[in-house]
Amino acid sequence: MSEIPIDLFMFEILPNLTARDVGRYKLVCKEWCSFLSTIFFARLHSCKMPSLTKMQFVLLTVGIHRPLRTLSYGSANISLTEIVKVPFKTRVEYMMILGSLHGMLCVCLSNTCQLLIWNPLTNAYRNLSIPKKYGFFKVNFDAVGFYVDYLKDHKLLHVVFRRNNQSIYIYSMESQCWRQIKFVKDFILDDQTIQWSCGTLCCDGLYFTVGSCWDYNVALIVRFDVNLETFTKVSFPFDEYEVNFRGSLVNVSDELHFFVLRGAFDVSVDLWKLKGEEWIRILSVPDIDCIPLPIKCFVRYIGLSKKWLLMTDYGDVYEFDLEVRKVDNFFPVANFYALKGAVYSESLMSPNV
Repeated sequence: MSEIPIDLFMFEILPNLTARDVGRYKLVCKEWCSFLSTIFFARLHSCKMPSLTKMQFVLLTVGIHRPLRTLSYGSANISLTEIVKVPFKTRVEYMMILGSLHGMLCVCLSNTCQLLIWNPLTNAYRNLSIPKKYGFFKVNFDAVGFYVDYLKDHKLLHVVFRRNNQSIYIYSMESQCWRQIKFVKDFILDDQTIQWSCGTLCCDGLYFTVGSCWDYNVALIVRFDVNLETFTKVSFPFDEYEVNFRGSLVNVSDELHFFVLRGAFDVSVDLWKLKGEEWIRILSVPDIDCIPLPIKCFVRYIGLSKKWLLMTDYGDVYEFDLEVRKVDNFFPVANFYALKGAVYSESLMSPNV
C-alpha cells in the first residue's frame, strides 16, 4: 500500500480532525507542532468546522470550582461536562458570554465592563479594553457581534451607547486594534429605553433586533454588512406596528430565521425564514398557554433533524419539536441555574494572532 502524500495529509486530512485530535498530533514531532500551531492552519481548520450536529452549548454555571461547562446534544442523550478553569481573575457571577465564533468566546466582565476574547480549549485569551478609550461594554446598553470579513480577519463589532450618543467601533484580531466607523442614524430609534440584541452572523451580514429594554418588544431589525461596513434596515415579516411581540434571530444552516412569540399569556409562536428580501413563514403554533416564562426571552439554537434545542438568556435549555402537536412542542431538557451561554464548537483559533 502506497504512502499518503504529506501534502494531502497536512492540508486535507488533519484540518478535518477535531481540535482535540489535532492537539495530539502536535506531539508527533517539532515540525508538525510548528505547522499545526500556525495561524494558517488554525484558519484552515476553522473553515472545516464540524457541522451543527457536532456543536454544543457552552454555559457559565455558579457554585462549582470550574464554572464553564458544555452541554452536548446527540441522538441518544444529552450530557453536561466541565471544561477548563477560567484563566483570568474574576468571579463567575461577573462573567457574561456575549457571543462565539470559531471556538472563541466574547466575554464581558460586568464589574469592570472589560471585553475579552477567549478560546476555552487552548485557554488563550486577550483583553480588548484600552483604558479611557475602547473595549468597555455596559450591560443593557451596548451590543456586540462577532464576524469574519472577506480577508478572513476575525472582528468584533461594538455598538456603544453613551449620553444619548451612539458610536460604532470595530476590533480587528489581525491588527489587534480598535477603530471607529461612521454610523448612519436616520433609521435608528431615538428613544433612550431601546436595547440592541447581540449580533447574529449569517453569511456576510450581522443582524440585530432593536427594541424596548423594558418588555423586550422588537421595534426594528438592523443588518450590518461585514464587508462594506454599512447598516441597513431589514423589513419585518408582518406589520411592524403590531404590538406585544418578542423575537430572536437565529442562523439555521446559513439562513436567517426569526423566532417570534406574540401575546402575554396565551402565546403563539411563528418561525420565519428570510429568502432574499422576503420573509417566508415555515411554522405557526397558535395559542400555547403552557410555554414556560424563560422561553419568552432571547433564543439560541442547535438543530438536529426536526428538533431544536433552544437556550434562553437565563441558561435554561428546551427542546422544540417541529413535528408534534402544539401543546407538546416544548420540553425542558436541562434544569439547572446558568448565566448566559452561547452555541460553541471547539477550534484552534487564538485571540492572540
